[in-house]
Amino acid sequence: MSEEYVEETSKMVIMCNHADPDSVMAAIVMGAAAAATGEQVLMFFQPGAAKVLVKGELEKFQGIQGLPDPIKLYDSIKILDGRFILCELGLPNKGINKEDLREGVEVMMASSFLLEAEGAKAVYCY
Repeated sequence: MSEEYVEETSKMVIMCNHADPDSVMAAIVMGAAAAATGEQVLMFFQPGAAKVLVKGELEKFQGIQGLPDPIKLYDSIKILDGRFILCELGLPNKGINKEDLREGVEVMMASSFLLEAEGAKAVYCY
């Protein structure tokens, strides 16, 4: 009888509800830390934070004293197979076109996201 080793990756959901620097940086720092520990990271941005995922917006948070570069954190999360998901309501609500979004951002209905997030061991909201 052979035993197969199956490595399970646990999911962590990090929700960002606001586009202010404190909320965005806290969410992205936590996401990068979770991804670095091997978690499957789902970063979900609700309409209040939608503009953060537009090309050029994260760059506005670069250089904040005492905080890491948000672009490096974003890239780190993506390299470690983390996902950035925008609630589809954020597009019409904030006047954003899909073409305006950063590379790698998924757009998803809230109900679909809830199915993706099923079984997450932790949820953090910022």
